[in-house]
Amino acid sequence: MDQKTKFLPILGYGERLIHPITRSSGGEGPQFPRTYEQARQLVKQQINVLKSNIRDIPAKKRMREVVATVRLNSKFLAKSYIPNSFFRESNMENIGSRRWVYFTKDSGEIQYSKLHFIKVTDEKLNHLNTLLDLNESSLTQSFKEDIQKIENLSLLAPNEAIQGFDDNWNSGKVEIVLHPFHDSIDEVIYKLKQILAENGVITDSIREKSYPGGPTFISANINRQALQSISDFNPLRTVHPIKVNIFPEMRAISLTPNAPNPPVDDGRRSRIKVGMFDGGVDVNNPFLKNFVNKNKVINTQPLQRGIEHGNAVAGAILYGPLNNYNSGDVLPQPLVSVESFRVLPLSDPSDIELYEAIDIIENVVPARNDIDIYNLSFGPCGPILDDDISRFTYSLDRLAWDHKKLFIVAVGNDGDLQEPLNRIQAPSDIVNGLGVGAFSYDNNSNEIVRAYYSCIGDGREGCKVKPDISAFGGDYNRPVHLVSSHYGQKVLSLGTSYAAPIVSGKAGEILARCDRFNSLVARALLIHSARHPRGVDRELGYGIIDQSVEEMFNCCTEKEVTVVYINSIQPANYAKLPIPFPLNANCEGNITITWTIAVLTKNNPLHIEDYTDSALEDTFYPNDQKFSFSKNGRRVTKHLINDADEINQLLQDGWTQSSVPVSKNAISYQTELARRQELKWDTVVKRFTRLRFTSLRNPFLVLHGLSRNGSTDRMDYTAIVTISAPGYQANMYEDVLAEYGVLEPVRLRAINEILVQTA
Repeated sequence: MDQKTKFLPILGYGERLIHPITRSSGGEGPQFPRTYEQARQLVKQQINVLKSNIRDIPAKKRMREVVATVRLNSKFLAKSYIPNSFFRESNMENIGSRRWVYFTKDSGEIQYSKLHFIKVTDEKLNHLNTLLDLNESSLTQSFKEDIQKIENLSLLAPNEAIQGFDDNWNSGKVEIVLHPFHDSIDEVIYKLKQILAENGVITDSIREKSYPGGPTFISANINRQALQSISDFNPLRTVHPIKVNIFPEMRAISLTPNAPNPPVDDGRRSRIKVGMFDGGVDVNNPFLKNFVNKNKVINTQPLQRGIEHGNAVAGAILYGPLNNYNSGDVLPQPLVSVESFRVLPLSDPSDIELYEAIDIIENVVPARNDIDIYNLSFGPCGPILDDDISRFTYSLDRLAWDHKKLFIVAVGNDGDLQEPLNRIQAPSDIVNGLGVGAFSYDNNSNEIVRAYYSCIGDGREGCKVKPDISAFGGDYNRPVHLVSSHYGQKVLSLGTSYAAPIVSGKAGEILARCDRFNSLVARALLIHSARHPRGVDRELGYGIIDQSVEEMFNCCTEKEVTVVYINSIQPANYAKLPIPFPLNANCEGNITITWTIAVLTKNNPLHIEDYTDSALEDTFYPNDQKFSFSKNGRRVTKHLINDADEINQLLQDGWTQSSVPVSKNAISYQTELARRQELKWDTVVKRFTRLRFTSLRNPFLVLHGLSRNGSTDRMDYTAIVTISAPGYQANMYEDVLAEYGVLEPVRLRAINEILVQTA
C-alpha cells in the first residue's frame, strides 16, 4: 500500500506515561486600594446605610435574613481572592456571586469585578461593627485583608435584578431565579406569588423547580407592572424574559426527488445509541426504519411539523448531510442508532419555557445507562446573559456531571440579528457539552464562513469559546440535504438544528469505533479535530467538522503522531504528561505541537462568575534540560549539559536553580473581554506552539488541578496531543512506537462488531 494512503491509527494509553509531580508556588499578591484603617471606616459607613435600607424593605418583600451584596475592588476578580475570612468571622453565609461592572469615580473608566451575595440580619451587622471596632492586633491578617478588598456593602439594586428586557417589553413569559433559602423556600415562593397575584398574574400557571443547595427557578407569564413589583423582592436573584420557537423553523427551500435509496435491510443495527429529544419521528420512514426507536415519554399528540423536524434531525444523526448522495445511490449502514424521545408539543401550550421538557430530560437521562450522547436541536430563543443562567443550561450541565453524558446542542438561528441579540442561546452555553454552530460557503470565493443565521459567541464563564465547533448547516445558495417526510424525496433546508445532529452522529460513531473511548474523549477529539480557516473565533469556535470519523482516528502521515491521555486528577495536584518525541531524532525545521484538554466539572449556579467548580491549568515545557537560575532579581536560562561548567559557577556564587525546566507560552484564544478575565477555569483548552527542532528535548505538559467553591471532587479529563514534524528524516510514527512501548495504536472496531442482529 502507498505510504501516503496507509492508515496510521492515533495512539492510545497515553495515561501510562503520566506521573505526579510537585511544584513550588510563589508570586506576590496585589496592592490593596486602601489601608485597613481607610477600609474599616468605609465599611462601617456602608453598614449604617445598609441597615437603614433594610428597615425600608416591606415585610412582604423580605425574609428575616436579608440578602445583601459584598462588592470587591476590581483588583480582586481572581477566584483566589474570595473573602472567606470575612464570611466566616462575621458569620455571614455566602450564597452566590456574579459579575459586577462599575465605573471608577476618579477616571470614569469601566471596571470588571465581582459581587458576592450574603445573608445578613441586624444582629450579624452589629457583630461586624463590633469586629471593626476591635484593635487591629486582635484581628487575623486574612480578615483585615478581606476588609481591604471590599468596595461596597449594599443591597442589590432593582435594575441589577432585571436582565434582558427592552423598553418595549410589556408582558410575556419570564424565568425568575430565587436565592437559596433552604427550609424557608416555600415561604419565599408564597410571598412572591402573592405579589404576582396582586398584579394580575394567574398563579395557577406558575411553574417552579428547586435544586438541593441551589437556586429555585420559577416561570410565570407576567406584565410590566408585575415585573416592577418584584424587582425589589429581596430574595430575588434575577429575572429574564423567555421566548421559545417550539420547533425551529425548517426554512425548507424545496423538496427534490433526487433522493438516494435507504440502506439495505440486513436485520442489523448499531449497538451505540444516540438519544434525541425533539418533536418525534416517523419510524415507518424507510430511512429511519430499523435504525430509530421511539420512546413514549409524553401524552400529547405529535404535530406534523414536529415529526418533519424530528425526521430531519434523526436522519442527520444517522447519515450526516445527504448532499453527496443522489438518486440510485444506496446509503451506507449507519454506525449509530437513534433513541427518540418526543418532548414536544408540551401538555401545557403556555409552558413555552420548556419546564415540562426539562423534567422529562431529567427523568430519562439517569434511567438510560445505554445512552451516552444526546442531541438537542431546540431551546429558548434569546441571547444568554453573563450574569444569569437558565434552568435548562444548569440542568444539562448537572446531568452531564452526574451521569457522564455528552449533550450536543444547536446554538440557535438568530445570528443575523444585531448584537447582542445574535449571541448563542441556552442551553448551548453548557460548559460540559458542545454548542454547535453552522457553517456554509461564500457564494463567490467558496471560502468556509459562518452561516449568516448561526448565533455567535462568546460563551459564558467556564467555556468562553462558543460555538465549540461548527458543522455544515447550509444556506439559501447551498442548502443542507436532509431526510424528508415525503418518501423518495430529500428536503433542502438550513439551520443549526441540522448542524448539531451531524456532530452528534460523529460523536456516537467515535464511541462505536473504539470501546476504550467515552463521551469525554469524544468531546475532546471532536474539538481537537476541528479545523479553522482563520483561527479560533466567536463565529466558528474552534473550527469546523467536515471530515469522517475515520480521518479523526488517522495520524495522516508518518511524520505526525496523535496521542490520547485519559485520566483523572485531584484538586491541587500536579501531573506530568510526557509528549512522545524520539530522543535522538534526525529532524530539520520547525515542529508544531497542538494539544486539547477537556474536563468534566461540577457546576454551581449560585456563583455565575465561578460556575465551574474545577479546571486544569496547563503549562508546556519544551526541553527538560533547560532551567532558570536566579539571584537578587536577576534571571538566566542554562542547559544542564551544554552549560554544565557555567551552572557550577553560578551555584557556587549563590544562584538558585528553578524546580522545573523553563516553560514556553503557547498560543491560545482570548477575546478583548476575556483578556481582562481569567480563562483558566474553562473546561476546554486548545493550544499550539511552533518551535525549532533543536529546542526540543523530552517535551512535556504539566497539568494542575484547580478547584473552588469548596469542591474536593476528583476531576476526569482527556488530553489529546498531536506532534507534527514535516522535516523528520525517518518514520516518526514507527520511531515513537518503538521508543514509547506503553503506547498502542487505537484498535478500531470492524463494522461487523458494531452492528448486531436485531430480534
